[in-house]
Amino acid sequence: MGIMINVVFSLIAVTVFFFFIKNILSTWKSIKKVGLGKEEERQNNLFDRLVTVLKQGFLQSRMFKDPVPGLMHVLIFWGFIIVSLGTVEALLYGVFRPFSILHWLGEGALSQAFFLSQDFANFMVLSAISFAILRRMFFPPQRLISLSDASKKDAYVVLSFIFTLVLTAHFTMGAKTFLTGPEQLPAAYLPISRFLASIAAGSFLSTSEAWWLFSEGSWWLHIGTLFGFVTFLPFSKHQHLIWVWPNIFFKSLKGSGRLRPMEFDEDAESFGVGKAEEFTWKQLLDGMTCVECGRCTSVCPAAATEKPLDPRAIIHHLKTSLNEAIAEADPEKRRPLIGDIVQRDELWSCTTCGACMEACPLHIEHIPAIVDMRRYMTMTEGELPEELQGTLEKLETSDNPWGFSNDTRADWAKGLDVSTMAENSDVEYLFWVGCAGSFDERYKKVSRAFVKIMKQAGVSFSILGKEESCNGDTARRAGNEYLADTQIRKNCETFEKYKVKKVVTGCPHCFNTIKNEYPDFGYNVDVIHHSELIGSLVKDGKIRPNQETKSVEKTTYHDSCYLGRHNDIYASPREALKQTGHSNLVEMERNKENGFCCGAGGARMWMEETIGTRINENRAQEAIATGAKTVATACPFCMTMLADGVTSCGKEKEVEVKDIAEVVADSIV
Repeated sequence: MGIMINVVFSLIAVTVFFFFIKNILSTWKSIKKVGLGKEEERQNNLFDRLVTVLKQGFLQSRMFKDPVPGLMHVLIFWGFIIVSLGTVEALLYGVFRPFSILHWLGEGALSQAFFLSQDFANFMVLSAISFAILRRMFFPPQRLISLSDASKKDAYVVLSFIFTLVLTAHFTMGAKTFLTGPEQLPAAYLPISRFLASIAAGSFLSTSEAWWLFSEGSWWLHIGTLFGFVTFLPFSKHQHLIWVWPNIFFKSLKGSGRLRPMEFDEDAESFGVGKAEEFTWKQLLDGMTCVECGRCTSVCPAAATEKPLDPRAIIHHLKTSLNEAIAEADPEKRRPLIGDIVQRDELWSCTTCGACMEACPLHIEHIPAIVDMRRYMTMTEGELPEELQGTLEKLETSDNPWGFSNDTRADWAKGLDVSTMAENSDVEYLFWVGCAGSFDERYKKVSRAFVKIMKQAGVSFSILGKEESCNGDTARRAGNEYLADTQIRKNCETFEKYKVKKVVTGCPHCFNTIKNEYPDFGYNVDVIHHSELIGSLVKDGKIRPNQETKSVEKTTYHDSCYLGRHNDIYASPREALKQTGHSNLVEMERNKENGFCCGAGGARMWMEETIGTRINENRAQEAIATGAKTVATACPFCMTMLADGVTSCGKEKEVEVKDIAEVVADSIV
């Protein structure tokens, strides 16, 4: 008998070794896949990266954006970590009988704490897994309903493995309590396991021998489930358990609003990403990490308005292209990445709002991958929407998307006594007006209102006038990196010419590009959005609201994606509104980091919206539903889109869309 037991447990040890070798080899193959990608610098700021892993990986702070499933996931995660200690004990018990944790910890507080922790952690995981299974079966959210059948089956297999694993742990521990007195270790500290075991088998078992057999059977099932789970995991989408840690560690520390610049090789046959090997290694790692939970898709404005874009599918496409590239080395014999695996309308539907990246708990970066494929379509294939082609031509010839002469860029400021940097560069701020503030008739009023505020507050500033060029945002996000590169370098030279140290602008797209992307081109400058400056001027008492203009009507504020989500500026616009008489500020249902895009980002401002319903109308309806008479914005694109949306809803006479600079300028003495 003893020889048979030794042989059996020797086989278990060999099997465990085999499983781990198999998983190591599988993991190594995946690492080699990721290694096919292009180089990208992600090894800097190691301390910050470790802190991010702790906060986002172990504490899972992003999971709580959706509180109920977030709590469920955290209970499973932390419960599983605690349960793993019991799993080690179970393995040792099998290989080195008659092993007992009591031999190591004694019968004092340590053993009591161990058994209690195992009892409650297993039950915690069992409860969370049960909820997860019932939720998927009877009241799944839309993001889970839209999963492929293969993904749904995969999820049920994983949940079943975990459910069986913790249930058999309960049965194994619970059965052992019937082999000792109810007040002795471990019985006194395994109340849940004892209760579950008694429910499962108590009416059938009455002798110690029977309970021993039940414990042994549960143990074998527990260990078999463990081996099966470990073996299945690398071939499941839930291999994110392996990849999530490096993916969080190597996340971008420069913010979701920054795009990686391109290096232009004169001998290059193509630009952008047209096949899997042209993605960076981090983008390929994103594909390996994605668990297809659909959180990205559930918040995507394009997906919400019946566009073909599904951010979850984009990352899945990336993984598919990688697997096909490994299976077939010759790119000519593979399916094309763009036009076959990924459809063009998917890529052009993206507003680059960042909602997908904000929602993803694994820090997958959808926008850079989408823009890299846009770069291929625009610069290599020349395949882009006709209206966008016209916009890029105007940017190239006139330095603005409207095609107006750049010599008229400062005409909006006539009669306001505004100096140019050429006339007076000894100022605190360069007021970067932007194309909309210079040429759009509606937004010129915002430029004038902001000048009024700065002059009243005694802020020293000048503008560039005809020396200002488009910031590069539209060209970059449209995929024309070469044009964007030219515009950015031209502006950097102008900044250097006047030794600019501080920039203030009313356009979040200008703000984001100059702040987050110009440093990649060699120029660092302090950039502040006009809402931040206005907020600080109000707070410091440099501008004072006229109490007679205090509004009792409701005002709602729309968060610009490039100001809020991409740059975390939420408080200052609201504070400025409240302190200048608009204290009756009501929030839309989707606000701040959960705000909904206006539909104009990612160069969509210059494209027709012909598929599905209009994003701006969706957002305008939400604003109107608050009952607000004023919709405050802090972005020229948002102002245009929301004003058009309000008009489309037939509410233009009841609801006014105004920039916060106008709201504040109207309220000051």
